[in-house]
Amino acid sequence: MSLKYVKNKIEFYKDFPIKGVEYIDLNPIYKDPKARNILVEKCLEDIQKVDFEYLALIESRGFLMGSIIADKLDKGIILCRSKKDRLPGKIQTVRHKLEYGEATMQVQEGKGKVLIFDDVLATGGTANGAFKVLSLGGYTPVYSLFLVELSQFTVTCDTEYSSALIL
Repeated sequence: MSLKYVKNKIEFYKDFPIKGVEYIDLNPIYKDPKARNILVEKCLEDIQKVDFEYLALIESRGFLMGSIIADKLDKGIILCRSKKDRLPGKIQTVRHKLEYGEATMQVQEGKGKVLIFDDVLATGGTANGAFKVLSLGGYTPVYSLFLVELSQFTVTCDTEYSSALIL
């Protein structure tokens, strides 16, 4: 089984969640244990030389595969929440742009090297939001990993860390 098997599972929905947006549905990959395992192994391969302590998982779709990857690597997890005021303790908040609006991201404060993980990289707005909120929260983002990149957009990440794109 190969990445081609995984790619063939992806479904696309035009005009979802709003008109003009094409939604990339990775749920068929998550449903299929073989496809999911292939993807996890590819992610592990791509980050094997990256030095980090935590995976910073972006809500909500980043939580799915990111949790599996963190478990396989015996790494901690930091939640980057898009729902405001859902984290206790000292938190940091940033506003960032999405391909179809604006959003808020929050994280609990802490320290350590983090790898940012999410499913899709579109305009880079969410990735930038994660980088900024993690930095404000005391962490050091060192790398990012995305499963899919939407090539029709110009990525505007203003971060200096590397990105690995799997699919």
